[in-house]
Amino acid sequence: MPYRFKEARLKAGLTTVQLAQKMGVTQAAVSHWDAGKKVPGTETLYKLADLYGVTIDYLLGRSSDLGNMITSTEILDASTLPALHGKPVWVSEFGWGIVNSIQKHVIFMEGITVPFDELQELRVLPPSFTVGYHPYSTPVDHEDLKKYAQLWIEPILPDSFSRDELRGWYKIHAFYAENEYGTRFLFDTYGSKWLAFEQKL
Repeated sequence: MPYRFKEARLKAGLTTVQLAQKMGVTQAAVSHWDAGKKVPGTETLYKLADLYGVTIDYLLGRSSDLGNMITSTEILDASTLPALHGKPVWVSEFGWGIVNSIQKHVIFMEGITVPFDELQELRVLPPSFTVGYHPYSTPVDHEDLKKYAQLWIEPILPDSFSRDELRGWYKIHAFYAENEYGTRFLFDTYGSKWLAFEQKL
């Protein structure tokens, strides 16, 4: 069976330029994948599969099974929120937020809270290209922060310049995360001012 790189890209609604920028490769490389002239390396294959929500076998044409295609970005039913207490969720109107099942609301940037019944398009991950980055993993749970020595941090800020300046690898301490320049994010602001990921975005 032929490779499905072009098919998966088109289903995701991405141009060759957009995919090249996202993957950090040239547009020519994407065109070679689409034409079946070249196959991406292992790490790139994993990233493409995660981005598209398909299996590597599907991309390589070895299976017609879509696997878990787009399951991580599907819209969730608000009735699932009580089971997600303390977990990060994505809402198209507000971005990342943390679920508070006790108060029955989600807390967003700058302390904005929205009741469960007023939320729309609730997801575990944002759809591709709704923000300037797309994580290859879900954010680390608040209670698991101390399990790591280092994490990639994405600030929750409306200003893209400030976000770019502050994002990066941070060492994890008892109650805060700190980068090499002394910038700190306190654990008690997790979910309202920052989120942490195991992998670089």
